[in-house]
Amino acid sequence: MNSYLVSRFAKGELSNLVKECFGTDFPDIFRKSQVDYIYRYLKDLDAKSVLLEPKYVDKDYLEDFNHYYVKCFGNNGFMTARLHFFSEELDHQKMTEYLAFGDQNGIQTLQNSYLGFVVIKPLAKTFIGKTCLKPYPTVNQSDDRKRCLVRDYSVDLFGIPLKVTSVAFQEQDKVVSACATTAIWSSLHAMHWKDVRQIPACSEITTNALNHISGSSNSFPNRDLSNKQILRALDFEKIKHHTADISAYSADTFFTTVKTYIDSKIPLILGVDVYCKSDQELTRLDGHAITIVGYKSTNEPENQAIYVHDDRLGPFARAGFVEIDKEKVETEVSWGLALQEKDDDGKWKDPHEILVLNSLIIPAPHKVRLPSSFARNTCSHIKSIYDDILNNIADTQGEAAVRDYRNNLTFDVSLSEISDIRQQLFNETYTGEHAESLQKEKVKFLTGSYARYQWVANFKSNSKCIFKILFDATDIPQGNAVSALFVHDKDLTDLVLECQKQVLKQDNNLTDVDINSFYGSFLKYLEPEPDSLASYLDRTFGELRAPKYIKNTEMNAGDILNSKVDKYYASTEKTLEELYTDIVKDDQSSYLLWTISSEGVLLIGKEENGKGHPTLTGFKPSRIAGELRRSQSGWFINSKSGRYSTDYSNTDELLTNALEKFKDIFRESRKTITADFYKPEK
Repeated sequence: MNSYLVSRFAKGELSNLVKECFGTDFPDIFRKSQVDYIYRYLKDLDAKSVLLEPKYVDKDYLEDFNHYYVKCFGNNGFMTARLHFFSEELDHQKMTEYLAFGDQNGIQTLQNSYLGFVVIKPLAKTFIGKTCLKPYPTVNQSDDRKRCLVRDYSVDLFGIPLKVTSVAFQEQDKVVSACATTAIWSSLHAMHWKDVRQIPACSEITTNALNHISGSSNSFPNRDLSNKQILRALDFEKIKHHTADISAYSADTFFTTVKTYIDSKIPLILGVDVYCKSDQELTRLDGHAITIVGYKSTNEPENQAIYVHDDRLGPFARAGFVEIDKEKVETEVSWGLALQEKDDDGKWKDPHEILVLNSLIIPAPHKVRLPSSFARNTCSHIKSIYDDILNNIADTQGEAAVRDYRNNLTFDVSLSEISDIRQQLFNETYTGEHAESLQKEKVKFLTGSYARYQWVANFKSNSKCIFKILFDATDIPQGNAVSALFVHDKDLTDLVLECQKQVLKQDNNLTDVDINSFYGSFLKYLEPEPDSLASYLDRTFGELRAPKYIKNTEMNAGDILNSKVDKYYASTEKTLEELYTDIVKDDQSSYLLWTISSEGVLLIGKEENGKGHPTLTGFKPSRIAGELRRSQSGWFINSKSGRYSTDYSNTDELLTNALEKFKDIFRESRKTITADFYKPEK
């Protein structure tokens, strides 16, 4: 057999190359729906050439072969073939030159034109193995209208490194796998946190699903998997999963759910009943499972669609929403999905099958306990209250008073890791009158402690992001999952939040109303934090600062504590003159050191042998610090501490507060104590 074959891309040549691999009956190939779909899909990608790699060891098929086919008397061995597709013209001679001379320009041309590959298994009828094809060029663009989950697959073509961005697909072989198995397999490939090399083959997924299930046996051939067995297979992969009751879902609710999880880079496994459409009649064929890997969003709900991996058809197949007559199907739903196929001329054909939804399984990272519905329900409450307040204002003040705020508040929810959220918000900048307060809140958010996974609700006004709510995705439904509120636009955010606060004022019991959302937790989050000693000290004497450095002279066998530190917890009847008689008036070398400790205690000591402010605290964090000096008119303090006081933005305000602290403690000397607003060099 030749080491490889190159042909122009056409339907006949594609089928013939498949036949060339293992001698599969040519008419069967020509009639396969998957071959038809792949041909039309690649034609849309402007495929020009196809290369056959006749001897290829595929990891997935090798495991399937070892589990079952090796014991078949007439097996065709473990070797597979692989078809590679390119959007540039390629012939045998050109490929040979690339290999012989290592032409880097030619190799780059191959990479730029590489559309993906299809593994051909040595099976007579179900030969479409692992398939990775590029999504359509309109997918995953900046407008976010069409989004699909993808990952990079590395390809070694005779030593030439290639890469294709896709999610793997294959057809079920009906022996070691059923449709549910291939749906699980594709969903595992769509999980960006899973290592491709650690994803099990379909035979192993089936074995894992059947084991430990009452009434099942570890046997092949395999017909199908129940929902319980699908969940068992996901459990084996240490994947957290949620099941959604979609019986009462509207088409819009279902699409929103899909969008939420795809935006979160999470695939979904959809269970459906397949109905054959003939004229106006619908006939149920069988149950089926497919993998949702993307969506198409438009302003017209009737044109929205989802993208699925359907092993009966192909990768990234589009399914649109259609209305159905409830009397013609065995369900109460009034809508379904229609798989949309093209003909050989690239025109959309009328759908001949309708998919009626019956289950939705949502796999997620194993630490994610909460489904997205809790965050979305909370956001729906917020928007509903906002709209109700606007209606009340319109009733009393007229529609003109709220016209500019009508129908402009929207939200979307997605799952993110806190590291990604921080990096996204790190470059957030503010201008205007609220800039300073928002910058402080930004720093507080960035330095806060949060769970790894967060449901992020992004609220927008006229498409402008105004605030985000973070929900701890690792919490439980009975918890208080609201982690943080991050404000982008304070004025518009206050408008929305004030509506929620008004409702809370009217009825405090609303905080415990809805068990399917965290709206109550959100209202509690909006309540002002009770003032504490720590917050009072932070506000009055500055947040804690670690000393910037420590001098060698301050270390003595590991001991950095000043030999004599006076600690003042409350006022004293003694005057400063009585306590510190050795301080000389107007002498630059005669002074005391002071600081406000973490507990709010006033510490005063001398600088002994070069030992400065850190020796007062034992090198612990402290608040504003400075010097206490004496003059002809009395005593004065300053903020001269290069290691504690140099990076406060409101040093003068803190020093003024410290002055009051001195006056309160040394009441007999209060009339003689002033402040020198020293400006240290930073």
